[in-house]
Amino acid sequence: MPLIKHVRVQKNEAQNVIDSLRESRELLMDYSITRDDSYIYIPVRDDYGSADLVELEREESRRTFPKGHAGGFDHIGDIAIIHGRNGGRIESIRDFITKVKPGIRTIYTDNGIKGEHRLRDLELLYGQDNPETMYRENALRFKVNVKTAYFSPRLSTERFLLSRRIRDGERIFDMFAGIGTFSINLAASAACNITACDINPDAYALMKENISLNRLKGTVEPINEDSYRAIGELGIFHRIVMNNPMLKYKDLDMIIKHICQDGILNIYFIETVEGIGEVMNQMENQGMVLQVKRIVHGYSRNMFMFSLEYRKVLK
Repeated sequence: MPLIKHVRVQKNEAQNVIDSLRESRELLMDYSITRDDSYIYIPVRDDYGSADLVELEREESRRTFPKGHAGGFDHIGDIAIIHGRNGGRIESIRDFITKVKPGIRTIYTDNGIKGEHRLRDLELLYGQDNPETMYRENALRFKVNVKTAYFSPRLSTERFLLSRRIRDGERIFDMFAGIGTFSINLAASAACNITACDINPDAYALMKENISLNRLKGTVEPINEDSYRAIGELGIFHRIVMNNPMLKYKDLDMIIKHICQDGILNIYFIETVEGIGEVMNQMENQGMVLQVKRIVHGYSRNMFMFSLEYRKVLK
């Protein structure tokens, strides 16, 4: 995955800089503009010169098909997964992907996510029926099996931004850890202690491999268990990460009790704009104060994946 130059600007300056970069054709349109608590990061051409440039490892995780083909695809290692194949000839979609991503060896179509373990229903379109691949993100390596454990490359920027907010000494519970991408990103950035839990035994096995593949500042302890049952025996945390936006989260009041005073909840929802407003009202009623709100990506015509970060305060 390439290192992409980004201009780092203050939030109040961002729109003027974006407009200027677009006019001068220095703005990279295939990569998203990202942000953290302090700055906006704008992707620019490699030959762009500025005093305040940072390099971020980024991937065009979802490319859009050319005109006449609805949908797009995820790029994971040397595998492509097609979404929303409505209209257009499948042969021309296949040819487009292999042209823009010549390293692709396998293409699947995604017929939806199913079951308790959030597994993709994949159909082979092109190449070898081998769902295992190696994926790189933020200078980290991950072994992925796209059939046996859910994984989305579209959260790479979100994982990077959250890793910048982690502090040494935090005790963190990653409730739906999957193959460990959130936990490993966080532990690579700070000397934190993470308990990473997933109910899927295949995801758990991959997570253990991925922990060993990467050099970490902190520690990640993997658990193969139902997170709601496990948390009752694990005590109090500085931060809890809940990334299972297709799930209707249960027992949020119980989860909040396992966050220390001034602790943090990072939680993700797929919702409409109106729906996320209702969620935010419910969180406020439980003594949680919003710190960060971000649209991670679009999900459908009127639904989005939202990232919310809350701090627990006394009522």
